Amino acid sequence: MNESDAPRIAETLAIYTAAFVTGAIVMGFEMLGSRYLNPYFGSGIHTWAALISTVLAALSAGYFAGGWLADRHPSLSVLGATVAAGSAWLALLPLAADPVLEAIMNGIEDVRWGSLAASLAIMFPPVACLGMFSPFAVRLLMRSAQRSGAVSGGVYGVSTLGSIAGTLGTTFALMPLAGSRAVTVAFGVTGILCGVLVALTGRLGRHAAVLLPALLFAAAPPAHAGDFPVAGVSDTAALKILAQRPDGALARMETEYNDIFIVKRDTFVTMSFQRQRQGYTESAIDLADATAMPVSYTSAMTVGLAFPEITRRVLMIGLGGGSVSTYLAGHMPGPIVETVELDPGVIRAAKQWFGVRETPRTPLIEADGRVFLTRNNTQYDLILLDAFRGGYVPFHLLTAEFYALTARHLAPGGAAVFNLHSGTKLYDSTLVTLKTAFASVDLFDGGGGNVIAVAMASPRPVDTVLAERAAALQEKFNFRYKLPALLATRQPWPDRLDAPRLTDDFSPVNLYESIRDKNRRQW
Repeated sequence: MNESDAPRIAETLAIYTAAFVTGAIVMGFEMLGSRYLNPYFGSGIHTWAALISTVLAALSAGYFAGGWLADRHPSLSVLGATVAAGSAWLALLPLAADPVLEAIMNGIEDVRWGSLAASLAIMFPPVACLGMFSPFAVRLLMRSAQRSGAVSGGVYGVSTLGSIAGTLGTTFALMPLAGSRAVTVAFGVTGILCGVLVALTGRLGRHAAVLLPALLFAAAPPAHAGDFPVAGVSDTAALKILAQRPDGALARMETEYNDIFIVKRDTFVTMSFQRQRQGYTESAIDLADATAMPVSYTSAMTVGLAFPEITRRVLMIGLGGGSVSTYLAGHMPGPIVETVELDPGVIRAAKQWFGVRETPRTPLIEADGRVFLTRNNTQYDLILLDAFRGGYVPFHLLTAEFYALTARHLAPGGAAVFNLHSGTKLYDSTLVTLKTAFASVDLFDGGGGNVIAVAMASPRPVDTVLAERAAALQEKFNFRYKLPALLATRQPWPDRLDAPRLTDDFSPVNLYESIRDKNRRQW
């Protein structure tokens, strides 16, 4: 290689490296986009359709614009400027995203069109700018028509490899490590440096391609556990220490699945998830009385204990602060109480801030509840489902197929308990779906608009038998929340249910929940 070839080689290496980087940023940002939209529009299929459509539309616009601009201004400086412009949008996005998304949510009540408008507002400009890179790069690298296929294939191939790395790296590592906002800023800064270096490649020569990967690692976000300092609480005794802490925010944890807030007010510590700028309380503990269950529906769920003839094995899907599983294991020394929780951040929070302790009799299992049931053949005398994400249950835990799977895991005479929100179209559809999957379904008052459904795969015992079981269990275990009193809160079945059954192919959870949110605003 002679000295005159060095700038050309440096330019080629820099362009291919930048292709990898921009590809990683685009797909990484698409993954981040779900975290921006989920608190406002949910995580259902409509949100993902909006995100994917926006990215495809932006890339299409970028390809057309990049090809047009490259033919008129085939310059590394112009190429670098397009990358820097799109990246600058990303770097500034965390400052403006919440006001923009909240305005769109308030202006467009239909979550389908609202999520699409939100995706276009925050994602289209930067992705379109970054999408200009590939056709522009092909134009700059092209030296003869005979090599056009190899050049274009190489650029798009390297960019796609970057997209794979961006997708996996963002979801598997960066978001849990640093949170969506910090990663967005890191992407923006990395892209700006990448654009500047591409523009200066001609002057930097062979050193340019070496600097790009170094700058990528230099711009990586630092690890952090949340927006507030975290002090661990790992056992019940430590709750007394926590009681001395001043009121206010104790921790914020942005995980792969949720934005978790831990807040102390007086003697209460609450865990809440944020959605549509609202905090949905998932669990609470009274530091002055750790055996209490301050959230009313959690104590109401224990009514299910009256239905099985004997309770030897219990499964709880959804941990929260662990109030239900801790209560059951504390009052009943015999049964094994397994708890399945999808979000490892929730498990960490429950151990740190709610005194949850794992024992051989009370194992904590990190898994999706439906996947867990699919992969094991264990039968349970009692299955309790309280797997909320903000204001709604994930759609795959509300369908006829999931309910049938749950029924198959009930031991003979076993019961399944579901925490439901009433007064919505989703609630009506859930009752219709439960009725088709189980032989009997009873409804109980959960307080605060919640309804507790107890379902059995076989006909349930008659009222007198249930009352006798409740009284006997109460006498034996001295439950704090009296079982006979909970049994007396049974509600009549609705006279008329005009709602479709929910299936894996039809489960419009986000759409039906938006009706509830609209009704709340009208009330």
